[in-house]
Order: sequence, then structure tokens, then C-alpha cells
Amino acid sequence: MASAANRPNLFILGAAKAGTTTLYHILNQHPQVYMSFDKEPAFFCDDEYYARGEGWYLRTFFQKAGDFPVRGEATSRYLYFGQKVAPRIHKFAQSSSPKFIAIFRDPAQLVHSFYWNSVREGHESLPIEEALNMEQSRMAEQRQDLEARGQILFAYSQIACYARQLQEFLNYFEKKDILCFITEDLANSAHITQQLQTFLEIDAFPTVLDTAKNTAALPKNKRLHHWLRKSSTVKDLLKPLIPYTVRYNIKNRILEKNLKPFQPPALDPALANAIRRQYFASTQKLEELIDRDLSAWYPM
Repeated sequence: MASAANRPNLFILGAAKAGTTTLYHILNQHPQVYMSFDKEPAFFCDDEYYARGEGWYLRTFFQKAGDFPVRGEATSRYLYFGQKVAPRIHKFAQSSSPKFIAIFRDPAQLVHSFYWNSVREGHESLPIEEALNMEQSRMAEQRQDLEARGQILFAYSQIACYARQLQEFLNYFEKKDILCFITEDLANSAHITQQLQTFLEIDAFPTVLDTAKNTAALPKNKRLHHWLRKSSTVKDLLKPLIPYTVRYNIKNRILEKNLKPFQPPALDPALANAIRRQYFASTQKLEELIDRDLSAWYPM
């Protein structure tokens, strides 16, 4: 049975496409850290999951976490949906003081990566410039459903508004309990693990093996990929018969086997500059919040 000892006390918030998968795999190698088998439970951003209650959340993702001093998950959408996620985690945490990790990426590179991930998932079919221009009308059509399910689609001008997103968590939690990285930090694994060790108050990390990265890929069979990703009558019938963990593992093995490496086209420098200009004010505010020099993300 899930108990107070099973409750997660570490949340990797995002940003999406900034390096949360790498952080998840680094932490998952530490013997004092339990990370949920599903990297992104999405409990606090998906209203349907949240309605199932914290008992379902703890039983499903943290049943075996009680012996670990650090128990975490890494839903990269939490940062984007901070307005509803932060108060929900605050309520869930009760009197405890959970810790958070956020990682940020150059907005232009993040938008480019996010666009190509949307292409892979079958959500995006427009050329990138057209997709950026169509954002407002497309989001308006689906806003209510996207917000309810905690899904980020078409949000090219909003996904990298890091300062506003981070501030939502600072409204509920102390700054000392939020560790912030930028994607470039991942190049120095020794520095990353030292910071994680100090922040989480755990023993030194063992030798960290090469971590799996969420690299660019496209499905070999698009129909199979989309069927696995979306709801279906057949899968709904099987759900009561097959445990969540088994279904998750089977689905992900098939998804991985069905992917082929893909190198996206380089981001056009003029478009990159336009994206950085759009996010410039937010980047400057983030610099103040996390005490980092982010001038490399400034527009030319």
C-alpha cells in the first residue's frame, strides 16, 4: 500500500525539450533516488489523471518508493502549466518541503526542437514559419481541451516564457528548493552530479553511465506510432486486464523499435533571431530569477 513514505519529494518540472530526459536518467542511476518508471506521470497537469486522486498516483507510480530518501518524477509539462500545477503540488505536499529542478534552453533552439517533435508525433504538418504564424488561431480552437489534458501543442510563442512559468512555483515554494540548470550545463556531468548531490543531500553519485537522450527521430510506420500514442477502443478494452506498468513497458518498447534516426534541417538564423527577439524580455527576467548570464540567448 502507498503511504506517506511513498510520497514524491522531487519534481523535475521542465522545460520540455531542454534536457529533462537526461536529468531523469542521471538521477535514476543513484541508489538513494527512486524515479517513477514512467518518466512523465503528468498527474498534476492532466485534469483527468488528477481527478483519479493521489491514492491512484501513489499506487501507480510510487508503490515501491518507500525505502528511498529521494522519490521523484520528471513531467516536462509541469513548468508550462505552473499556474495550476504549483498550487496542486503545494496542496499535495502538505507540510513537507519538496524540491524542484528546472532546466532551460535557448528559446530559439527549444522552439525548433519542439516543432520537430510535434512533426514526429503527428501533431504538426505545416512548415515551421507557417506553423508559427498559425499558432494563435490553432490554439484558440483547442485551448480548453489542451489545458484540461495538460498538453502543449502549437504554443511556439509561449513555451519558452520561462520567467513567468518559474514565478508560478516561486509563489508557493522557496527559491532555495528550486535548482535551475540550462541545457549547456549537461555537457559537464561531474558538475551536474555535484550540484545534484548537494541540493538533494545525498551521497556522491557512482560513475554515471552514458544517459539516454531524447534525440530526434521519426517513426518508421506513422500509423502504428499514432495508434500507440492515442486512445482506441481496443486499448480501452485491454486496460482492465493488463497492469499499467506492463502496458507502459510494452508500448514503449514498440515505440522505440519503430523509430529511425532523423536529423532535422538546421534552424534558419533569421528565424532564430526573430524567436529570440520575441522572448527577449522573458530571458532578461529569467536572468534575474536564476542569477545566470543568458546573453548567449539574446537576439543579434
